[in-house]
Amino acid sequence: MRFQKALHALNRPANGPSGGGESRYTSQQIALVTKTVTDKNSYATRQGNVFPRAKFYPRVHIRHHSRYNPRPLMAELIPAPFADLVARLHTEPVAQDAIFGLPRKKWFVPRPGGPDMSVRFHDGVAGNPSGPASGPQTQMAQNILLAFIAGARIMELKTVQVNDRLTIGRPCIDATNIGFNIEWSQELLVEQSLREYVAGAMLVEIFRQSPGLADDSARGPAGRVIYDMSLGYNLEGIRSEKVQRFLDGMNDASEMVRTLRSQIPSEYSAARDLDFPTRLSTSVTLSTFHGCPADEIERICEFLIGQRGLDVIVKMNPPMLGRERLEHLLHDELGFTDLTVMPSAYDTGLQYAEAVQLVGRLSAFAAARGRRFGCKFSNTLEVANHRQFFPPGNPSQYLSGQPLHVITMTLTDLFRQSIGPRIPISFSAGVDRQNFSPTVACGFVPVTICTDLLRPGGYGRLPGYLNSLADAMKAVGASTIDDFILDAFGQRQGAGLRAAEGGASALQWAGLLNTTIAAEKARRDPRYSAPQNRKIPVRIDSHLHTFDCITCDKCIPVCPNAANFTYPTPLSAFDCLDVVVDPGGSIQRVPGRRFEITREMQIANYADFCNECGNCDTFCPEYGGPYIEKPGFYGSVESWRRAAPRDGFVVEARPDRPAIRGRIKSAEYQLQHDPANSIYQWSDGRVELTIAGINHDEVRARLLAGLSGAHRMDMWIFHTLRHLLHGVLDRKWINQINASGRHS
Repeated sequence: MRFQKALHALNRPANGPSGGGESRYTSQQIALVTKTVTDKNSYATRQGNVFPRAKFYPRVHIRHHSRYNPRPLMAELIPAPFADLVARLHTEPVAQDAIFGLPRKKWFVPRPGGPDMSVRFHDGVAGNPSGPASGPQTQMAQNILLAFIAGARIMELKTVQVNDRLTIGRPCIDATNIGFNIEWSQELLVEQSLREYVAGAMLVEIFRQSPGLADDSARGPAGRVIYDMSLGYNLEGIRSEKVQRFLDGMNDASEMVRTLRSQIPSEYSAARDLDFPTRLSTSVTLSTFHGCPADEIERICEFLIGQRGLDVIVKMNPPMLGRERLEHLLHDELGFTDLTVMPSAYDTGLQYAEAVQLVGRLSAFAAARGRRFGCKFSNTLEVANHRQFFPPGNPSQYLSGQPLHVITMTLTDLFRQSIGPRIPISFSAGVDRQNFSPTVACGFVPVTICTDLLRPGGYGRLPGYLNSLADAMKAVGASTIDDFILDAFGQRQGAGLRAAEGGASALQWAGLLNTTIAAEKARRDPRYSAPQNRKIPVRIDSHLHTFDCITCDKCIPVCPNAANFTYPTPLSAFDCLDVVVDPGGSIQRVPGRRFEITREMQIANYADFCNECGNCDTFCPEYGGPYIEKPGFYGSVESWRRAAPRDGFVVEARPDRPAIRGRIKSAEYQLQHDPANSIYQWSDGRVELTIAGINHDEVRARLLAGLSGAHRMDMWIFHTLRHLLHGVLDRKWINQINASGRHS
């Protein structure tokens, strides 16, 4: 069935499943994949894969329907119960010295005697200037906690807008080498976003105040964290009742905190007494994507500043640089001649001259009301969808990563020359470990990261940024970020001379002067050029199956939602004896498939956390994609049912009789284990087998429905369910399913 759906995806019209357009793939590509499917079908079946898939050597990405039977659905993110998140926060470090899959060795701990990296952002102080950009790393509670553990101290929460029922193609993230995506705002309902942001902040506070978890520094100035909201995309939506309730909740989260506080498990009751933040955020970064005109941007800012009392940053767009200058950088200097900026991007967004004037007026407007106004550089760049990665119907995609860093640095430098050094600037564009310190030296607060945290190592890449910053500060003798800005590029004296003329401080002038230097360095650095960014992740000649892979664990940290996890299984190898049941209930044993597990650790996917973004597939060395081929577990029977017809599993909370339900190729199965009597009860809706014995060779059958003929029960599926059930419930290795202990 999956192969037919793959071919259906290839032939699907570019303008949607219902109509009119022609296939976006050539007849030669379709023929190639058809042959691949045909050749691989019998191989995958012989290997006993619950989810047989073809191996696609060409990067024809048709996997957006892969966990579907045939009705297309968008994967639904489902927040976990707060009690389970708290339990996992405490139990996983004990079991495997990690939190949500991030090993302790990747947690950020400031060096003893290291520099003070704290920065002021609006009216608050954060432990350092780093943080995740508004995007996949700040959408769910566990993401926010992971970012903090890795060192982030200014969280730009994922953009909230009134339209919270978006349909987004899957996969939606392509971080193969530079970075593209087709997502934009939150994938949760607005009220769910509020809950996740409050829950995330509470998890951070529990972590900070737990001596067995956090380093002492987390409870001091180095652990101070700021949450910055992100809103879009028009005044009507922002003034809607739905978004206003969200803003009210972020301003006073007392009710939500009380609700979540009561859900903290009794064994961690000390956390109930913590002083959780209730005024979660007093600032907004406004996203101005999708053609929002200058006058509406100004009205939005006046509303947020004047009526909501918020500090506001407006996110600027790369096309403000102008077509000629931008495309000269992109094509002539960097060599990305395969990228075409969407022509509408130059005409529909905020223009450079408009932005300069707007900044002047809004800075004065905010100052008169005791608030602050600033700019962020920048949004992603809308370019033509020139690859075959995203599903049909997406003519454009959003560019990030290395080329955007050069473009945005150039724009920021130019814009700063126009508006002067006093306007606060935040920055996000292709930031990585190598350019983080120079970017901080420009005085940008915060410096936020997205694409690089999607690469192997995930959140665990961030401590390297901060350690590199500490090294750079030490190299110039800077004990504070302010000193680093003044001395990083040797501009202390020049900035002092400018400051003596009035209008801005030496620190502000140093930031402006450093921006010019950093922008020029970026333009000259070959590592941002196209030839240096053509490498793609290596594939080996191997295909994923339900059990066993090379267990490199790359798929675990590259998932921003911590959806992929490991679980233990015993080694097994035997030939199954299937059970054939006749209409009278008599049984016969016949040879079946071979069941084999050759590795002690397996990979699975927690489907409630998985939005099928595709990032784990990009970096998996094997073909198939972990989110497709590895078993997907749902957090509740309700979410498992809602996900139909997707294949997947759910473990039910029965302490004395654990059970697993599975949907495999549209067929549903249920397995219950009665440990007291050493039996299993396994049904497919038509027949229930009671199975006992050390070798599971004692079998009784009970008919659940009338049979018109012999009915075969595939014992390979029974053993698969059995190993999945015991593996994910084994609390020697904590995951989202067994963390609370309710399922064991």
